[in-house]
Amino acid sequence: RTAVLAGRPLSSALIEGGGAVPALLPAMTAAGEQSGGLGTALGRVADDLEERAELASQVRAALLYPAVLAVAAVVGVTLLLTLVVPRFAAIITGSGQTLPWSTRLLLGISGLLAQWWWVLLPACALGVVLSVRWVRAPAGRAWWHAARLRWPLVGTLEESMSAARVLRTMALLLPTGVPLLTALEVAQRGVGNDVLAARVAGATRRLRDGATLGDAFAGALPPLAVQLLAAGERGGDLGALSARAAQHFEQATRRHLRSAVALVEPAIIVLFGGLVAFVALAMLQAIYGINARTL
Repeated sequence: RTAVLAGRPLSSALIEGGGAVPALLPAMTAAGEQSGGLGTALGRVADDLEERAELASQVRAALLYPAVLAVAAVVGVTLLLTLVVPRFAAIITGSGQTLPWSTRLLLGISGLLAQWWWVLLPACALGVVLSVRWVRAPAGRAWWHAARLRWPLVGTLEESMSAARVLRTMALLLPTGVPLLTALEVAQRGVGNDVLAARVAGATRRLRDGATLGDAFAGALPPLAVQLLAAGERGGDLGALSARAAQHFEQATRRHLRSAVALVEPAIIVLFGGLVAFVALAMLQAIYGINARTL
């Protein structure tokens, strides 16, 4: 507001805002100022931001139940090891019998948690803090973003989401007269993964050097997106085909998200069910051994 009152264009004022505004907004505002359709341009940005917020909300809502399930399972197993198992430990160890390896392992873990929780808890908290700080550093951030792309389902989900953001940005900017290279630079800033953003930057450099869209984006975006962009370049309808490709990858993101959540929930149940089964088996093996010796 201060910059606009000083006489500068709104697009320049938004650029001075830095991270306070989305990267798409200054470019769309500049296009609207040049074409005389600022209201229409801002309306398109608002619609796009609402769609992105809705998709992010769906992602958070889909991951909420698995997160709650995981926390409840961790708390349950921890209480089992720190409160229930120690009550049987004195009886089992006082029998003088050689305990099975599973029971010895269980009692060791239980004793470690019960006696050294005051050390383990701060150590875990410190580990989380150091990990977060390392991931925020450039080297750690690059490693973390590259590792996520190698994960099953997660990598596919992130690639679809990033492709949708790039294509949606192009679909919004190109019809307003923004140059293709400028639109790609804006799209690159909207990609949430540094590795994928570097691929888009490389495609932009190849395009600036004279390559076609299909050749420039080969390997930077999914094959279907590359084919649609190449078709749009040949047919002179790049904006419309970018919008069509963005819609496809937005839908693909939702499908991948549903698939990931559908696999995460049973995986958590099986994992922590296996831990509870191990605890029960270790206790029963010791109890059966004591009964057999008594008989």
